[in-house]
Amino acid sequence: MTLDEYNQAVKKILAEQQAIAQSTAQLAMSGQANPTSPQFTEIMTKQWGLMQQMAKLNTDLMMGIMAPKR
Repeated sequence: MTLDEYNQAVKKILAEQQAIAQSTAQLAMSGQANPTSPQFTEIMTKQWGLMQQMAKLNTDLMMGIMAPKR
């Protein structure tokens, strides 16, 4: 993975997190942002997956697992 690919992956994750934030806000306004709501649980599961992806990307970056720019 090049640094450009890393940056693109991070931008994609951040865009997905923004969408999750909007969905969570909508659920909160309707009183459904709680652990008993299947929609809320699904959103939080997606968020957890994105956090894990970001952690892996950052770990790879810190460990120097990046290819030179092509």
